Amino acid sequence: MDKRCHCVCELKNYIKAESTGSRDKFFYPGGGNYKGFWLNSQHHGYGTKTNKNNLAYSGQWRNGKRQGLGGTTQQMQNGEKRVIYTGYWEKDQKCGSGKQFYRGGVYYGSWKNNRRHGMGLIFYESGDFYLGEWKVDVYHGLGALFYDNGNRYEGYFARGYKNGEGTFYHMKSGQIQKGVWENDICKSCVVQDEFRNQVYSPTPYPIPPVRY
Repeated sequence: MDKRCHCVCELKNYIKAESTGSRDKFFYPGGGNYKGFWLNSQHHGYGTKTNKNNLAYSGQWRNGKRQGLGGTTQQMQNGEKRVIYTGYWEKDQKCGSGKQFYRGGVYYGSWKNNRRHGMGLIFYESGDFYLGEWKVDVYHGLGALFYDNGNRYEGYFARGYKNGEGTFYHMKSGQIQKGVWENDICKSCVVQDEFRNQVYSPTPYPIPPVRY
């Protein structure tokens, strides 16, 4: 009997299989799917990803993250698609110029880290709209707020409120209010009768002229 050790050699491939190229549709175990291009088993290039709640992103990808130009849509129960956002992305977050639809309005402007940041314009369903600077998703900096009744405020904002020097135009009374604001409250101001003769219902209390 041969008592020598017997060694059996078996070749095994320990290299992980990775997907690269285009695939018609990939279904996730928890729901949802992806259709588009891959690189090393990550979304890369152009593709569309839909989650189990019918929220879809169509656009550019890089190394598994939304990067470049793309948009998100929501499939409604009646079959229609509602556009939520269209614009630029960076590392899976809204960044750069983009357009966002809300239930009560629409925003056009700059984004940073998924928040409105920089110059932007927002229209509200009420008819009001704001044009100016944003910071971390609120009015911040120099801007103008236009009201549906015709009034408007031009000046500085901070943390979403009128803060600093600004001018409020009372379009129905024909007066201009120039002053300093703090958290939407005017702390000190000068009111001038500038265009009372141009409005339909001027203020019944005109400011008397200065007499020396």
